[in-house]
Amino acid sequence: MRKIALTVITLVIAVLMALSGFIFYAGMVQKRTNAAANWIRSSQTTTNQAKAIGTLDYRSTAGIKDYLLSNGHTNLMEQQLQDSILGILLRLTGNPHNTPAQQQRLQAIQQQLIQRRHTKHHIISTANENLEEARQMVLSPDFRQQGRGLQEIITSYIRTEQKELLQRIDKDSSYTTYSFWFTIILSTLTLTLLVGESRYIFKLLIRIRTWSNQLLKSEQSFRRLAEEAEPMIFKCSLNGFFTYVSPRSEEITGYSNTTLTGKHCSLLLEDDEFERMQRFYKYQLSNGDEYSSLQLEIITRSGKKKWVEQLASIITGDDGKREFECIVKDIDQEYRKSESIQYLLRRLEAILDYMPSMMFVKDMSGNYLLVNNRFMEVMQVRKENIVGKTDADLHYPWVSRYGEICRQVMNTGIREKMEETLTINDKTYHFLLTVFPLRNTNHEMIGICCLGQDLTEKTLYLQQEKEARKKAEEAQKSQETFLANMSHEIRTPMNGIVGMTQLLLQENTLSIVQQEYVTAIQRSASNLLVIINEILDFSKIKAGKLELAIEPFNLHEVINNAVFPLQLLAREKGLNFSARIHENIPADLLGDEVRLNQVLINLIENAIKFTSKGHVTVTVTLVSVDKDHSGIRIGFKVEDSGIGIPSDKIEVIFESFSQSHKGNSRHFGGTGLGLTICQHLIDLQNGILKVDSTPGKGSVFYFELPFTKDPFPRRQSAAPAEGTPKQPLLGKTILVVEDNRINQQVAYYTLKKGGCASVDVVDSGMAALEILSVKSYNCIIMDLQMPGMDGYETTRAIRNSGINTRIIAVTASALDGEKERCLQAGMNDYVSKPFQKEELFQKIQASAGDDASTDPVPSPEPAPAAAPQPDSPPLASGATSPQPPQKKIPPISFDDIYLMMTKDEVKMILEDLVLYMPDYITRLRQYIEERNWKEAGNIAHQLKGNLGYVCMHEAVQLAHEINRNVVFDPIYEELSRKAARIEELFTRYQPDIEAHIATFR
Repeated sequence: MRKIALTVITLVIAVLMALSGFIFYAGMVQKRTNAAANWIRSSQTTTNQAKAIGTLDYRSTAGIKDYLLSNGHTNLMEQQLQDSILGILLRLTGNPHNTPAQQQRLQAIQQQLIQRRHTKHHIISTANENLEEARQMVLSPDFRQQGRGLQEIITSYIRTEQKELLQRIDKDSSYTTYSFWFTIILSTLTLTLLVGESRYIFKLLIRIRTWSNQLLKSEQSFRRLAEEAEPMIFKCSLNGFFTYVSPRSEEITGYSNTTLTGKHCSLLLEDDEFERMQRFYKYQLSNGDEYSSLQLEIITRSGKKKWVEQLASIITGDDGKREFECIVKDIDQEYRKSESIQYLLRRLEAILDYMPSMMFVKDMSGNYLLVNNRFMEVMQVRKENIVGKTDADLHYPWVSRYGEICRQVMNTGIREKMEETLTINDKTYHFLLTVFPLRNTNHEMIGICCLGQDLTEKTLYLQQEKEARKKAEEAQKSQETFLANMSHEIRTPMNGIVGMTQLLLQENTLSIVQQEYVTAIQRSASNLLVIINEILDFSKIKAGKLELAIEPFNLHEVINNAVFPLQLLAREKGLNFSARIHENIPADLLGDEVRLNQVLINLIENAIKFTSKGHVTVTVTLVSVDKDHSGIRIGFKVEDSGIGIPSDKIEVIFESFSQSHKGNSRHFGGTGLGLTICQHLIDLQNGILKVDSTPGKGSVFYFELPFTKDPFPRRQSAAPAEGTPKQPLLGKTILVVEDNRINQQVAYYTLKKGGCASVDVVDSGMAALEILSVKSYNCIIMDLQMPGMDGYETTRAIRNSGINTRIIAVTASALDGEKERCLQAGMNDYVSKPFQKEELFQKIQASAGDDASTDPVPSPEPAPAAAPQPDSPPLASGATSPQPPQKKIPPISFDDIYLMMTKDEVKMILEDLVLYMPDYITRLRQYIEERNWKEAGNIAHQLKGNLGYVCMHEAVQLAHEINRNVVFDPIYEELSRKAARIEELFTRYQPDIEAHIATFR
C-alpha cells in the first residue's frame, strides 16, 4: 500500500505541473488577446476617420453640384463640411500609433484637401458670376482627378494602417505559438511520467484481482446467474431430481417449491421435450461447458403450455458431488411474438417470390441476401447459387451490368434507374430497374434493393403510340403546308383584286353603276379574305400554336373601332344599334386587344346578320375586381331581336363548320367557324361564353374575360390648338417636392422649358414646410412616397398651417382610389408618372387660375335600345373581319423624355440614370433580403418613375408589382425574383443608354 501511495502522490504532482502550464498559457493568451483587441479597435477608429474624410469630401462636391443645378437656390454647407474634415484630420495626425509612412500620407492628404478647398471656393465664386462656367469646372477632368487622387491617398493610408495591424497580430501569434509548444512539451513530459506510474499501479491491481477471483469464484458465479434470471432458481442432481426450488416457482409452473422438491423434472415436460433436454445437458457434461442456455416448453399445473428459457451452470455441492444450478425465465410472450413475426416474414417472402417484378437485395458488403422467383425465372438461375455470394463469385452476363449501378447507389445513397432489354426463349422483355438504398430506423444505409418492373406491354404501347403520333404529325404538317400554300395562292391574286378595286374607286371617271360593280367586287374579296383568316385561325387553334399577346390598350378605343363600321351596317338594315360601357370600368388595360376585337366583331356581325328588324345592343360591364385592385373581369353582352336559336342547336353552333339550320349558309353565308374560333379564343384567355336564345325572339351572347389594369397608361397628347403659347407657364413660380434625384431634374427642366419664372426643388416634406413659411408659389408639385414625411402628411401639414396654394400630386402609384386619397388629404389634382408635359402644364394652368379648362368633354349617352320584335330570323355562326397586325412595343425608348426637355437636359438625365440606377437596384435587393418591406416599397416606387423615362416597360411593371406586393402580399421568393429580373433588364439595356449618351458628343 505504501508503494501505491507514493505512486499516487507522484501522479498528483505531475498533474499539478501540467495544470500550472496550461494556466500560464491561458493567462498569456488572454493578455495578448486583450492587447490585440485594443489595437484592432484603435485601427478601426483610424480607418473609419480616414473614410469619413472621403465621405465628407464627396458630400461637399455633391452639395456644390446641387447648388449649381438649382441655379444657386439651395443652401451650401461647404464651410461646415470643411471644418469637419479639418477636425478629423487633426485627430488622425495626433494618433500616437502613426508610423512615419502614415504621417507622410496624412501630409499628402492635407495638401490634397487644401488644393480641393481652393478649387471649390473658386467654383463657388465663379458660379456667382457665370453659372454655366462653374458647371463646366465641376465636370472637368482635373476636378474629377483631384477627387480620385484624394481617394487613392486615403486608400493607401488605410492599407498602411491595416498592414501595421497585421504585423502586430503576426507578432502576437508567434509569441502564442511559442507558449503553446512550451506547454505541449511540459504536458508531454507529465504524460510520460503518468503512463509509467500508471503501468506500475496496473500490475499491482492485476495481482489483487487474481487473488480476489480465486476466493470469490463460486459466489460470483451464483450471483451472476441470479442477476440474469427472472423469478425461478433451482438445483437438481445430474439424474434430474430437484434438490432445491426457490419460492417463486409457483409463478411460472403453478407448483409450490415444496411440491417440486424431490420430484423429477420430467413432471413439467412432455416426453419429446424431456428427451431433447436430456440430450442437450449430456452434451454439456461431456463437453465440459460451464454455462448453457436452452428454451423449453413446459406444462404448468393447470395444463397450459408455456415457453421458458433455462440458464444452467454445473457446480460442486457441499458433499463434493456435481449438480445443476439453474435460473428459469418466462419468455412465453416474447417467444410467441417472435413466432408471429417469423410467420409474417414467411408470408412476406411468399409475396416477394410471386410478385411480377424482379427483385434482389444486397447488404453493404455486396452479399446477395434475397432473390425472388421472378428474378430466378428471368435470369435462369437458382436461389442457392446466388444467395450469400458477391458479384466476384458469380459469372453471369448480367452481373457486370447490375454491379456498376449497385456500387453507385452504395457510394451516393441516391436512387438510380436503368432500362434493360432481355431476350428469353426468342421473346423480348423490357424492364425498368430501380436500385434504391435500404435504411434502418437511424437512417443508416444497411443495404440496397433492386426492383425490375416489367414494361414490355407499356413499351409496345408507347412504340405504337409513337408511330401513330408520327403519322398524325406528318398529317398535321401536310395540312399546315396545304393551308400555307392555299393562303399564298389565294391571297396573291386577292391582293391584286383588292388593290385594283381600291385604285378604281379613286378614279373620278367611273359611272355610278361602275362604282357599284367595283364596290361589289371589293366586298366579295373582303368576305373571301375573312373566310381564309377563319380557316387559318382555326388550324392554328387545333394545332395549339395560337399565342396571345399581353400588351397595353384602351378599351374604349377597341370597342369604338369594332362598333363604328358595324353600326353603319346595322343602320343600312334599318336596325336600332346601341353600345353602352359602364363608367366604373377602367379604360387602360393589359391584354390581347386583337383577339378581343375579333370576338366582338364576330358576335356583333352575327347579331346584325341574323336580325332583319328590331335592335342590336352591346353592353360592357365590370364583373369583379381583385383584392389588390390590379386584376379585373369584364363582361360583354351582345343582344339582338333576331331569329333566335333552338335549344337543341345551341351546342351545335360551336362545332366546326356547323350552323343552327342547314339553309343558313346559303341564305346568310359564312363558314360555320366563327363561333368555334370565338369559343377557343375565350377559353385561351380563361374566360367563359354563354348563350341564351329563344327562337323568333332573339339571342343573347355573353362572355367574360380577365384583364389587368395598366399601371402606366400611355395618354395621347392632344395637338396644340393654333395660337397656343410655346411657354404656357410663363411667369409662374413652382415648388417641386421630390426625393428622387432623377425625378427632380426631370421636373425642373420640364417646368423651366414650360416658361416658369422660378422652380424650387426640395427633397423632403420638412424642407417644403420650411421654404413655404418664408416664400409663396403659384403651385406645388408633390410626390406621394417619400422617406420620413410622405406627400399625404406634408399636404395635411401645409393645409393646417393655413396655406391654400394649389397642390398637384405626381406619383407612379397605380392603385385604385389613389386620386380620391389625394383629394381627401387636401390636394387639388393628380398626375401619374411618367407624366405627359402637356397634361401637367394644363393642370398647373388650371390650378394657377388660368382660363384653360382641362375637364374632358363627356361623350353623349348612347341611344336606348328599341324593344325586341317578335318576328325575326335564327342566329348562327358567321364570319369575322380581317384583323389588324399586333403592335410591337420596343423594350426601351427615348421618345417620351425628348417630349419633356431639351437635348442637353436629356443627356444629363440619362447620365444620372446610368450612375444611380445600379445603386438603387442593389438597395432594393438588400431591403428585400432584410425583409424591410417599407424601404423596398419606397425604392421600387422610385424605380418605376426613373425607368419610365426610357420606357423600360417590363422593368416598370415589375417595380410596380413589387411596390404593390410589399403592401398586400410580401412573398420573399417572388419579390427577390422580380428584383433580380429588374437588375437583369437594366444590365441588358444599360449599354443602349450609354450608346445613346455617346451620340451627344
